[in-house]
Amino acid sequence: MEIMKKIIFLLAISAFAFTAQAKVWRVNNNATMNANFASFVAAQSTVSPNDTLYFEGSTVSYGNIVLTKPLVIIGPGYFLEENPQTQSNYITAKFGTIGFTTGSSGSILAGLVVQDNITINVSNISITKCNTGSILLNSVTASVGDVLLLQNYIKGQLYDNGSNTIFNLIISNNYIFNGFYGTPISFETTTSGTISNNVFEGNLNVSNFTITNNILTSGSLTQNNNVFYKNICNGIQFPIGNGNQQNTIMSGVFVGTTGNSTDGQWQLKEYSPAIGKGNDGTDCGMFGGSSPYVLSGLPSIPAIYEIDMPATGDNINGIDVTIKAKTH
Repeated sequence: MEIMKKIIFLLAISAFAFTAQAKVWRVNNNATMNANFASFVAAQSTVSPNDTLYFEGSTVSYGNIVLTKPLVIIGPGYFLEENPQTQSNYITAKFGTIGFTTGSSGSILAGLVVQDNITINVSNISITKCNTGSILLNSVTASVGDVLLLQNYIKGQLYDNGSNTIFNLIISNNYIFNGFYGTPISFETTTSGTISNNVFEGNLNVSNFTITNNILTSGSLTQNNNVFYKNICNGIQFPIGNGNQQNTIMSGVFVGTTGNSTDGQWQLKEYSPAIGKGNDGTDCGMFGGSSPYVLSGLPSIPAIYEIDMPATGDNINGIDVTIKAKTH
């Protein structure tokens, strides 16, 4: 577990280094906003590798995109109206599909809404704090490794094509539910890595993983050559021993839907059997561990969440504006 913490920390440091050294650009497909670019295609053809693209909220999707160079792409988050102190503008940055292809290794996504799926064909990709559908690890010609899926809200399936090796895949602090196939994770035996501090609904099919601090609310487990530590399940899916908890009543684990947001419902309730039951005494589930899930997928940048200003003013007295902001 200490190795995984170091990996996540180094990836976070790498992301900060990119944004600190590279140039930052605004993208907005509303022509009246006077941003640097109106589309991803125009932006990618102009910016330098490792530059940051801030996609601003829009009622119109930014469409399907394919990355061919390493970029940091940041949006405003999701479920913005449901959680307190998110953004003053609740509109999200939506995409259809996102693909990572040759040349895009080193890219980072954060705070986006991906309405369909993400396809990863190269190594060293980080997807954090996104609301997305399925994610395909599609190693077509060579092995793919060092992929980080962190703090996402995933409404689909994590899967691979089974033809090549996927290694060092880190799946941490996500909510993953596949309502269509009922299987949130389905990997062939050629995929390996670490699965920690997630909340799953549905069937799991995994091999060669270290699996810790997760909560499986329903479904089955098909597994081979995995190691399980301190997971919680509603039946007997996780094996006895190593601190795993079986036959747990899930209504006693989470705060639930009443009065809570779509993602906030998965926070642990008082006296939950998941509190302090993970490795190193941390909580199990997506809000535990070293990199807890962040409500609404707010990116790690300052955000203005409230603006108070009068509708009119004059040239003499001006207007008084109150802005409330916080870092994430």
